[in-house]
Amino acid sequence: MSVTSRSFTPTSAARTPPGDLRLLLLIARRGALESLRDRMTLIMSLFFALAFPIFLLMTALRPLAGSHEHSVEAGMAVYFLIIGLMPTTSAVGIASGQFAGEKEQGNLTPLLASPASNVAIYGGKVLSSIIPGILFSIVAECVYVGGLALTLGVDTVRLLPAALSLTMLALVPIVALFAATIASLISSRVRTFNTAQQVSGLVLLPLWAIVFGVAVKLQTWGVWALVALVVVLFIIDVILTIVSATTWRREEVLAQR
Repeated sequence: MSVTSRSFTPTSAARTPPGDLRLLLLIARRGALESLRDRMTLIMSLFFALAFPIFLLMTALRPLAGSHEHSVEAGMAVYFLIIGLMPTTSAVGIASGQFAGEKEQGNLTPLLASPASNVAIYGGKVLSSIIPGILFSIVAECVYVGGLALTLGVDTVRLLPAALSLTMLALVPIVALFAATIASLISSRVRTFNTAQQVSGLVLLPLWAIVFGVAVKLQTWGVWALVALVVVLFIIDVILTIVSATTWRREEVLAQR
C-alpha cells in the first residue's frame, strides 16, 4: 500500500489577517451602509442636502440679488459652513448608536469578539458616523453654489472671498469629526442609545454655539489666521480620536449590563 503525501502550498496555509487600517475601513463601510438604510436618517439627510439650501437661497439670499458689497459676499461665504454642517448633524445620532445602540440590539458582541483591534473598531465606527453626513454635505454645497449662480449670477459667485469660503468648507468635516468622536466616546461608555443621544446632545450644544459664533468672527481674520485655525482644529481632532480609541476598552463595554 502506497501512501501519497500531500504537500502544503502557501495558499493552503493560514491566511494573514487583514491589518488594522483595512479592518477600520471595512467597519466604517459596513456602518455607513447600515446607517443609510435607516429611513428617518435618510429623509432628514435629503432634506438638509436639497430642501434646506434652496430654502435659504430663496428666503435669505435672493433678496440680495444685485448687491456686491463685501459684507454681503462674506456673509454668503459663511453660509458654506451652515449648509455643510446641517447634513452632518446626523453623525451624532449615528455615533450614539454605534456602541450603545448596537449593544442593546445584541449586534456588538460578535464584533468585539473578532480579532480586530480596539483602535480599528473605534476608528471604524467614528468614520462610519461621518461618512453619510459628509456625502450629503457635498450634495448640499453643490446645490448651494448652483443656486447662487442661478439667483445672484455667476459674477457674484466669483466675488466670494476665496480664503474665507475654503475655510468654511474645511471646517465642515473637522467639526463633524469632533462631534462624532465625542458622541462615540459617550456611546461606548453608557448602556443605552437614548442615554448616549441625550448626553451627547447636551455636551455638544455649546460646540454648535461656539462654531457659529466663531464663523461670524472669521470674516475679519486674515488668510494665515484662517489657515492656522483649520490646522489647529484638525490636529485637535486627530489627537482626540487617537486618545479616545486607545483608552477605549472592549472589556468595559462587554461588562456593562
